[in-house]
Amino acid sequence: MRTAKPRRARRNRLLGAIAAAAVATAGLTAGAAAVETPTEPQPYAVSYSNFESSQPDMPWGPRGEGVTAVTTNEVRRSPWNSLYVTGRTQAWHGVEISIGDYMEAGQAYDVTAWVRLPDGAAPTRAKLTAAQSDGQYLEITSPTEVGQEWVELTGSYSPPKGIDGTVYIELEDPTASFYVDDAAITAYACGRGPVDDSTPLTEALPYPVGVAVTANTLQGDSLELVDRHFNQVTPENFMKPEAWYNADHSFVTENAEADAVMDWAQANNGRVYGHVLVWHSQTPDWLFQHEDGTFLSGDSEADRAELRERMRTHINNVAKYLSDKYGLFGSDTNPLVAFDVVNEVIADSPSPETDGLRDSYWYQILGEEFIDDAFIYANEAFNTTYAAPGADHPVTLFINEYNTQYGTDASSKTGRYHALIERLVARGVPIDGVGHQFHAWLDDDVEGFGAAMSAFDDLPLVQAVTELDVPTRTGTPVDTQTLLDQGRFYQRLFEMFAEQDAKQDLFSVTLWGLVDSGSWRFYSGDPLLFDPYYRGKWAYAAAVGQDIPATPQECSVPEPTQDPTPPSGPSVTATASAASAVPSASGPPVPSGAASATPIVGSVPSPGGGGSPLARTGAEVLALPVAVLLLGAGTLMLRARRRVA
Repeated sequence: MRTAKPRRARRNRLLGAIAAAAVATAGLTAGAAAVETPTEPQPYAVSYSNFESSQPDMPWGPRGEGVTAVTTNEVRRSPWNSLYVTGRTQAWHGVEISIGDYMEAGQAYDVTAWVRLPDGAAPTRAKLTAAQSDGQYLEITSPTEVGQEWVELTGSYSPPKGIDGTVYIELEDPTASFYVDDAAITAYACGRGPVDDSTPLTEALPYPVGVAVTANTLQGDSLELVDRHFNQVTPENFMKPEAWYNADHSFVTENAEADAVMDWAQANNGRVYGHVLVWHSQTPDWLFQHEDGTFLSGDSEADRAELRERMRTHINNVAKYLSDKYGLFGSDTNPLVAFDVVNEVIADSPSPETDGLRDSYWYQILGEEFIDDAFIYANEAFNTTYAAPGADHPVTLFINEYNTQYGTDASSKTGRYHALIERLVARGVPIDGVGHQFHAWLDDDVEGFGAAMSAFDDLPLVQAVTELDVPTRTGTPVDTQTLLDQGRFYQRLFEMFAEQDAKQDLFSVTLWGLVDSGSWRFYSGDPLLFDPYYRGKWAYAAAVGQDIPATPQECSVPEPTQDPTPPSGPSVTATASAASAVPSASGPPVPSGAASATPIVGSVPSPGGGGSPLARTGAEVLALPVAVLLLGAGTLMLRARRRVA
């Protein structure tokens, strides 16, 4: 039988040695003024585009008459979308981003984009070029061969004073269509660190620490971060109901994304918290329909029985798939320890006609008892049928809900959540745990999160924080002072988690994503503990007990050592007029409206061997090249013009 990792002994959150080291090296004290010792500037994303539907605007637009740029999910490097560029008739046709909107004169930036051609297209060469408003064209990257594999274009650029224009992607083949993904402009600023991020979260915190991942997260530099800091993983999307079915409605024989999560946990003595068995969203409509497409009716007992059987079959098939591949639950080889059985069943506002429940298809056909059924079927499958002999209830069964932090009185969502769970317990439903998503905002009342957990102390159930993130609500990029404020917010959250764990063990705390740019809420303002460069933020410092300074640290940014170098020969853009440096009138690409946007991207090594900020995992990686620090500009803090979402 598989044994869970022993819980670490409780300890003072202010880890003395770590805090002392942080203070000694960075001169930080709680509430201290800005320190005098200069520190190195840190990278941050001025603009990042993975072309997912959660992105509020698309700063890359078509360049050239007749060119179109639209999002697509047919070929992509990030999980859901890329930008497809077609209709080109000149070599300089492509896609472009404004210099003036995202860059300041004299400051040094890294510009990165990943490109590839459609299947079957003949190879050509691509490059990044700056088309300046003074009529000059400067190569940011040298021409790089591109084919049917993703290739990274990356280089540095510093706009001259008084210069506007665009940075654009061009191909030597004047008619070739191409895809773009994970495009970014990186700048450098003071006060965003340094944070000593060497302490694993699992050593600093007394409960299991989880992270939502995809298969792409579990490779390259992102894998190293997962290995160092987490002992539990949750599949962000690929155990949701729709992930288990083929187009013909048959249950899959292979779920590679779910397998990758299970494989990591199995190989690292980690745990898997599954998400989710029964939900109103990301569930195929046909599950609620007759073969002719008409919906099942709650007035028909035959239809109600049909839906119950479909639910039971689905849950059993998920359990069987994971058991067949990884052994019986509770065995040494199967790392699954928990599952969200039902998710988000509480109405957002009082709903007397549904007794406070969401009016979903599940509710319309089966009423509240669909929740009872889900737990009964899950308990049967995970803790009986596919449980290892002698295993004692190996999979903990949770109900999960969002916005529980906004009040606990009877009329609140939390009050309705508590009332439902009381009814379930009274009916003998085999529910084990209460999940709080805690998708927070920086301007929330932080004390509400502790109150939400305390409201359930009277129930004989374990609690878990299942989907934690705290965007700043400022859009991106986020200024340094706001990141410090975010650190203090997280500091209080982790204090309350420790207090709750001391009262009544927390099952786990899960961050909903690994790095900021991999979060579904990235464009609302850097919500997680680690930045796109795999560096711990002040939010991470809060989690491990380090002090948070009151104001940003000062530092000196070196002067540039050289100006950007023009092409050695005439650019392929030389025939373009200076007017073409202005974004095309055809406008920005149209979002695809993908059903889900979870911008975590995979590790795709560049054939060109580039070492740019987006060198390894695109949305998640902006690995800092040492040479760029020598291209910083100015002696004051770097301030890129903020684009508010």
